[in-house]
Amino acid sequence: MEKPTRLALLKEIAEFLNEETELYSMMQGGLRSLINGSDFTTGWIFYINEKGQHELVSAVDLPGALTKNDCHFMREGTCWCVQAYQNRKLTKASNIINCSRINLANQAYHRETESITHHATVPLQSGNERFGLLNVAYPNKDHYSEEDLELLESVAFQIGSAIKRILLMDKEKETAKLNERNRLSRDLHDSVNQMLFSLKLTAHAAQDMTNDAIAINALKTIEDTIQNAVNEMRALIWQLKPVGLEHGIVHAIRHYSNVLGLNLDVHVDGLIDLSNEIEENVYRIIQEALNNVQKHAHTPDIYLKLSQDEEALVILISDEGQSFDMQTIDTTVSNGLRNLKQRTHLLNGDMDIHSNINHGTKICITIPL
Repeated sequence: MEKPTRLALLKEIAEFLNEETELYSMMQGGLRSLINGSDFTTGWIFYINEKGQHELVSAVDLPGALTKNDCHFMREGTCWCVQAYQNRKLTKASNIINCSRINLANQAYHRETESITHHATVPLQSGNERFGLLNVAYPNKDHYSEEDLELLESVAFQIGSAIKRILLMDKEKETAKLNERNRLSRDLHDSVNQMLFSLKLTAHAAQDMTNDAIAINALKTIEDTIQNAVNEMRALIWQLKPVGLEHGIVHAIRHYSNVLGLNLDVHVDGLIDLSNEIEENVYRIIQEALNNVQKHAHTPDIYLKLSQDEEALVILISDEGQSFDMQTIDTTVSNGLRNLKQRTHLLNGDMDIHSNINHGTKICITIPL
């Protein structure tokens, strides 16, 4: 199949990126378009936080050696390009003369390298904001031309701008959701909840106004039904706007875990003192994690540890229930994890997930303060 011209490829990628509204699918799709439309045969994207910790968020057609053990060589350890990025020595598209990740993979699985020995890299950024690295390679290549690097830099600029746009859009959506939740919560509490409560009192009082056993039983049934409706309404209001968050995030989380029927063991290290915005978002992160446990782990027991110091809040969530294979998880679990990652990135945090079949799942989230 004939490759598109460079201009046509950049136009195709730009059109795709402009239409995307989800961060991870945008990066994966943009990278896939670059690999399919150029001479590059493989590529990957690292998201890098302010501490220099990297996360493999996208990969296309990696050679077998680099995919071993859940992409161990790509996920673990450090390398020159990540260090140079962190030290701000990597500012434009560059050739990587000696990649430690590729070298280690080639030493361990030299028959599955697909002749990939060197790669090119470029920072993903928008203005002064930096997000990570875009890396590409093709076989039997130890030096990439200026034309290759120019294409890489153009695509990196497009992806960086798309990342910035989506992050801003996500923040706006989150603010709008929060405002709408607060409005709905207030309206439900002030109108529907109060009406149900009044009906319940009326049904209860009416039982003392008649001696007809059938009427009394009917009124009792009505009272019980209304009470169930009141309970469900309170649970809905609580999910929209956590009742008790004003008493602290730990109180709110305990309350929500009781609503889900979970046995939550909470440990707190340090004084948990967060701004309203961070506290609301951290609560939503933990709420999503509890929902995932309740739906997928098939265990009521869950452990939560919150640790805060001057620099960061660390959230550790673990269970001993049914775990999952990160490479074969179904769509519902994947969507839940994607929601966790997006909320974490909105707070400029990072998240590590460890899940081993029959050994439970551990999620560690670090939020800078």
